[in-house]
Amino acid sequence: MNCNWKSKNGKVCNRYARFGCFCVFHKKNKTKRENILFKHYLKKERIEEFTGFLFEDDFVIKDLVDYDYNYLRFEECIFYKKVDFSNFIFREKVEILNCRFLDQVLFSSSEFNGDLIIKKNYFNQNIIDEKIFKHASINSQNFELIGNINFPRLDGIVFSKESKFILRDCQYDSDYSYIGKVNYTIAQIQAERIHDTKNIGYYTYYERKYSNNNINRNDFRSYSEYLLSKILNYIAREFMGYGEHLSKLFFYIISIISVFAILYMIIGVTNSSGDIVRFEFENIKNYSAFEVFKLYIEFWYFSLVTFSTVGFGDMAINGVIGKILVCIEVFIGITVQSTWVALIMRRMFR
Repeated sequence: MNCNWKSKNGKVCNRYARFGCFCVFHKKNKTKRENILFKHYLKKERIEEFTGFLFEDDFVIKDLVDYDYNYLRFEECIFYKKVDFSNFIFREKVEILNCRFLDQVLFSSSEFNGDLIIKKNYFNQNIIDEKIFKHASINSQNFELIGNINFPRLDGIVFSKESKFILRDCQYDSDYSYIGKVNYTIAQIQAERIHDTKNIGYYTYYERKYSNNNINRNDFRSYSEYLLSKILNYIAREFMGYGEHLSKLFFYIISIISVFAILYMIIGVTNSSGDIVRFEFENIKNYSAFEVFKLYIEFWYFSLVTFSTVGFGDMAINGVIGKILVCIEVFIGITVQSTWVALIMRRMFR
């Protein structure tokens, strides 16, 4: 009778189910003898694909994988106890996919000469603050960390000059935002080192996002300084994605111009003929939709000219309130334009 195990993507196990419905690799609650056989068969079969294996005893790779292999793939595995990948030379590609690590994990002082892919795994939250890659050397072309939950900090990892490090979709809640900051900072540094311009912006955004989450009241002399820092960080994140999302800034520019155009419609402006032009709400029923749209475009044009500080002079604002609004929009326009230019130049130099 073959093993009844079946993976999420339809893979099956064709091994003989000597111990009931499942083979020794997929059987739960193994006895001490079965755990010994587990390790024995692992070496005997010189396994390269650990698919759906249930590791109910400590897994120390240097004690078990003492044979040549083309690659190592751990997929949909559950590690109930300590997993020790440390002090091992990985000569070929290693993939760790959709696994669950329920205890300690170590990669320290290991050497990765083939690609390393760690994707969509769950890590025990108790080890999230541990430096599991301390003194580990990444000599491979690619190292990918994608979609992992509770992935621990990367302090102490050593990259070669050619290694491309991809860190994606590894999110951290507010209690562990400092770990997110550390990991995305490391990713940013490596991306800048190899001139990976495609990913620098992504890493910069999340490094600053987690830095903002890690702003503490105790780091400031007064509450007003703390509050100002939070507000500025919020503006930087929401209005321009810390300088990495230019589309956000463009959207807010259009929104600001549009809002001021509505305000100018209410207050009214004086055109080049000396006539006061404004939207008369008391006669709203006399306006057609096209007339409202046409009038709004005129005020939108005036708002755009004011925001850009061009000032053609063909339209002038009326009243004190109108002049205050113009001053506010001009100030916002100067600030946003200088920011826009700085961000574009930064992108060009990058």
